[in-house]
Amino acid sequence: MIGRLLRIFFLFALAAFLVSRLFSRRQKRALREVAQISAWVLLGASLATLVWYLVMLYFKHIPDAY
Repeated sequence: MIGRLLRIFFLFALAAFLVSRLFSRRQKRALREVAQISAWVLLGASLATLVWYLVMLYFKHIPDAY
């Protein structure tokens, strides 16, 4: 478990290092905007899913086993 987390952290650190070395300032800004928009989209999707499950739970369409 800890090894997997360290491997993921290492891959993110390696990707950040490569981006900082290989890309220009304009490309870094574009990547940051893409990451920011993606984060907002994922947040909206998770919020919509949570609301959907709460509505389904309220109307008892989800079995009690969950």
